[in-house]
Amino acid sequence: MCGDGANDVGALKAAHAGISLSTADASVASPFTSRTPTIECVPTIIREGRAALVTSFGVVKYMVAYSLTQFLTVIMLYTIGNNLTDYEFLFIDLGLITLLVLLFSRTTAYPYLDPKAPRTKLISWRPLVSLLGHLSICAAFQAFTFEYVKKQPWYEPFEFNEEKIYISHINTAVFLQSTFQYIWESVVFSRGAPYRRSIFSNWLFLLSIVLTFGFSCFLLFIPIKSIYKFFELRTIPDIKFKLIIFGLAILNFIIMFMFEEYIIENDHISFKRSPLSSTSRNKITRSGTHHLHIENVLRLTPDWPPILATPSEEEKPPEHVLVNETKKNNQITTNEFF
Repeated sequence: MCGDGANDVGALKAAHAGISLSTADASVASPFTSRTPTIECVPTIIREGRAALVTSFGVVKYMVAYSLTQFLTVIMLYTIGNNLTDYEFLFIDLGLITLLVLLFSRTTAYPYLDPKAPRTKLISWRPLVSLLGHLSICAAFQAFTFEYVKKQPWYEPFEFNEEKIYISHINTAVFLQSTFQYIWESVVFSRGAPYRRSIFSNWLFLLSIVLTFGFSCFLLFIPIKSIYKFFELRTIPDIKFKLIIFGLAILNFIIMFMFEEYIIENDHISFKRSPLSSTSRNKITRSGTHHLHIENVLRLTPDWPPILATPSEEEKPPEHVLVNETKKNNQITTNEFF
């Protein structure tokens, strides 16, 4: 709704996005005020709103995915009486997640307005399938790492102790594998066009990805004694095993990206039925989008509504008006018809 806030202040308040075209005192009723008295700011409002919506959904999905990924790591280590150390938790929560989340939303809106609006339902099949799918992918790679490290000749089984000393090869391998997964999730859920710019335009976010990825590679390939002692990691002596862990991390990113791009964001994949089916018609009626169903039916029914043939002027019967006149005192009274 666009107005000057004079006699349309109620509409500006009630609208989803009220834009005041005046800087008068009445414009405070509108959440937005245009600096120029034109409606050229409307596309900007729509673009920024769509970008904010997509960003909010991405942040929520990332926080949920990160929590579930860490939950998988902990549950997997619990099976042998192990767990992530305090500084491993601190590095994941503060060094990775906090940094990436703070810079996640700095990506600006896309410069062009797409004719299709973004999805507005967070609790729907696409976000839920996306989270479950990425969770399954991360679980598969962590489980493979968990079992693969046991088959190495240099592997030493972890022995449970009451001092809560979790230094072990399994802890180190699974922790290093999971650090890459947190980075990949931030990249996958940071959607670009057609509602936001690419992550390459957000150079701070891109820099944080490079730094966190570089530090994860540093922990994997360069076992500095003081750093490993700080994180309570166990040195992995086999460079071939490290390369396999790195290759699994890259493969993990490729699968996650393809799953999100070609399955979740594919508009041709949908679990919705045809709008002409009876079951779908009942669902549409109950969901409050009955007008969309009616519009679709009218579009597919060109012979409705039926147009009745109207008689021409020559074929119309003559119209007669009955006039009842009475005389009173030799005067004609007013027509009773009127």
